[in-house]
Amino acid sequence: MGTIWKGAISFGLVNIPVRVESATKDMAPKFRMLDGKDNSPIKTVRVRQVDDQPVEYKELVKGYEYEPGHYVIMDEDDFKQVALQVTRTIDIIDFVDESEIDSRYFDKPYYLAVQPGAEKAYTLLRQAMKETGKVAVAKTVFRNREHLAAVKVVGDVMVLDLMRFNDELIPLEQVDTPKEVKLSEKEIEMAHQLIEQLSSEFKPDRYTDEYNEKLLERIRAKIEGREIARIDVAEPVETEVVDLVARLRESIERAEGQRGVREQPQVAEGSS
Repeated sequence: MGTIWKGAISFGLVNIPVRVESATKDMAPKFRMLDGKDNSPIKTVRVRQVDDQPVEYKELVKGYEYEPGHYVIMDEDDFKQVALQVTRTIDIIDFVDESEIDSRYFDKPYYLAVQPGAEKAYTLLRQAMKETGKVAVAKTVFRNREHLAAVKVVGDVMVLDLMRFNDELIPLEQVDTPKEVKLSEKEIEMAHQLIEQLSSEFKPDRYTDEYNEKLLERIRAKIEGREIARIDVAEPVETEVVDLVARLRESIERAEGQRGVREQPQVAEGSS
């Protein structure tokens, strides 16, 4: 893993030098755009809106449209000066229970690796957070913008989870949802039963990206010249209210069958 950013966790009067490293990787296949006539690769060309004339990358500037057709131009020094007003630290503001933070606020995780000489301070903060069960809410400047962030402990690693600010979230009130719908006790009971049937311990390796797997298999088949079967997928049918209990009962029976298959012990080859 390469270092993305170097700085320090600011914890009261204590500074803990750390390196920020990627915690995720993009597993999706990469595609190039090609000309459909002869499969020649296509490159992106930036053109002026007014006359479609191409513009070199080095000639581009960033403009903020404060009213239609009127821009204020921002250069790299403007962005640097704003960033320099905030120190190169992860400034811890509060310690809170992680359960208090709505999952919508979390954006992207990064690993915080210790820099030489900061092992004791890193270990102290890590152990204190483990024992209190708290996560730290912090602010930091990362990749030319300020972020809200959570510092949490996962195993023996401190993780920086970049967060969204409150005004970046669209309020829940703007989502069209049913307010009050009368439900029968039988419907509620069966819904609880289905949830119970599908409840298990969270094991991340059980969940795979089936779309990526199928896509890569299709790519391999095309490379090898194999025939590709066509699959027609039916559109999901909406559940009718009158059919809700029957659908729940069928779902419970199916979940019971799937759980039985999943929990069936595997017999080693050659055993009698």
